[in-house]
Amino acid sequence: MQMKMKSIYTTTITDEAKRRGIKIEVLDGRMPVFVLRKGHRSVRCFNALTDRVGAASFLLTQNKASANSLLRRNGVPVPVQMPYTSMHNAVKFLKKHKCIVVKPAAQWGGRGVSVDIRTVKELADAVGRARCCEEDVLLEQCVRGEDYRLIFVGYRYVAAIRRSPATVVGNGRSTVKELIVRFNSRERKVDASHQVPLDRETERALNAGGISYRSIPAAGAVVRVRMNSNYHTGGAVEVVTGAVDKRLIAAAGKIAKLVAVPVIGIDFLCDRIRGRYWVIELSPDLAISPPEGAEVAKRFLDYLFGKHKV
Repeated sequence: MQMKMKSIYTTTITDEAKRRGIKIEVLDGRMPVFVLRKGHRSVRCFNALTDRVGAASFLLTQNKASANSLLRRNGVPVPVQMPYTSMHNAVKFLKKHKCIVVKPAAQWGGRGVSVDIRTVKELADAVGRARCCEEDVLLEQCVRGEDYRLIFVGYRYVAAIRRSPATVVGNGRSTVKELIVRFNSRERKVDASHQVPLDRETERALNAGGISYRSIPAAGAVVRVRMNSNYHTGGAVEVVTGAVDKRLIAAAGKIAKLVAVPVIGIDFLCDRIRGRYWVIELSPDLAISPPEGAEVAKRFLDYLFGKHKV
């Protein structure tokens, strides 16, 4: 029986492949892993990760600690980072930096990430959440700025998105929890992974704004319900490909070549006022999301099989 893939991050690729007459063979629909075939050429894929990327290069960039270390050694601005080894050392790191991020070392989609950690109680809770995802946990200096992802295909800049934290809009009647449930129900029809978790991290974000799940925002009031900007925790995404500073594009291009990953997402936090930026993560197994997906999928298949002639 032919296996199917339901992930929207693969259908952005496979829909375009079908339009071009490229054959698709699903090897594992759950991961998902699939093969694209055209003539005598075939490429095995996981999202936008392909067999053209070496295993060592993938592991080096996918692990947040390894990527941070590599970039720092090559002069790329990155937040200060250290592995969690004990609560004693973690508290010292928190006291030094005042505000930190706690996250698993090799997860994606915002899993187990806690930002804007300021107290020992928050720190202990954040480490516990991160360790529910994996044993290796990182502590990171919290830096401020606009959240951008620059996407490169074949070492060429093809798209950029600007991400912002998830919000809901009050109607004067519904509680925040009801508004989140309504948001999730609506978004599930488009992308099942674009959801605001009803978890402790969302509750903490609400509490920081002086409200709770039970609060009833005024009609038209915009309520930020997460501290992080990740799309997979309900964050908003805006395509800004033509509006990105050329210096940022040049810096990202050098990083793609440094890590030897031709198809990659490079995540920045940019402080426009001070003219600074930090690279916070790399995404070598890039999931091509709907907002920018159609254009990136076209360039991805051009890279793999050559320009498509209409």
